[in-house]
Amino acid sequence: MKLKTFLMEFLGTAILSMAIIGTGFMTSTLTQDGALALLINAIATAAVLAIIIRMGAKISGAYYNPVVTIAMLFTKKITPVNALNYIGTQIIGAISGALFANAMFGAKIWEQSHVNRGSSQFFLSEIVATTGLVWIVLHFSKKSENVAVYVPLWIIGAYFFTSSTSFANPAITIGRNFTSSPSGISVDSDLRFAAAQIIGAFLALGIHKVMTAKN
Repeated sequence: MKLKTFLMEFLGTAILSMAIIGTGFMTSTLTQDGALALLINAIATAAVLAIIIRMGAKISGAYYNPVVTIAMLFTKKITPVNALNYIGTQIIGAISGALFANAMFGAKIWEQSHVNRGSSQFFLSEIVATTGLVWIVLHFSKKSENVAVYVPLWIIGAYFFTSSTSFANPAITIGRNFTSSPSGISVDSDLRFAAAQIIGAFLALGIHKVMTAKN
């Protein structure tokens, strides 16, 4: 694959990470209303997703997410070597976006989050959030313009109907370790989140296979 392919994955994931973490910083200074803060975060995240998906669809596929990359690997849309490179690029991008967001808001650039999200309800929520997201990507894999609409809509909804607020992305989860923003997550919550997200990806693969199977 060309360098610009990986650069797009890096930039897209970094921008997404920056948007999520930066919005967390901003809302913490603007309002003490938790519902309003969550709404602002959801809208900002969805808006950025819509833009970066449209911009990157024809360059890299606009995956920006290791579990989407895994799903595409299992549907033979990407080779194992490129999938591994994509995942590494996405993780580096997410961490870079977190550090940049910290800098923009005058926080310590290299920080560790202490927001614990290790409860069982978060685990279940991440399975649901990730299953829906990956299923949408698979269902509209030949129509990137639809992915750029329905993935952001899913994320807006899942911010409110899941207790985890829908991380649904292992790279972004790791990126959110490196911030004092309210959007952060502690390192000791990562394993449960990643496990739930991977389970969700494979559930989405199963659902997609059943729904697209010929009778």
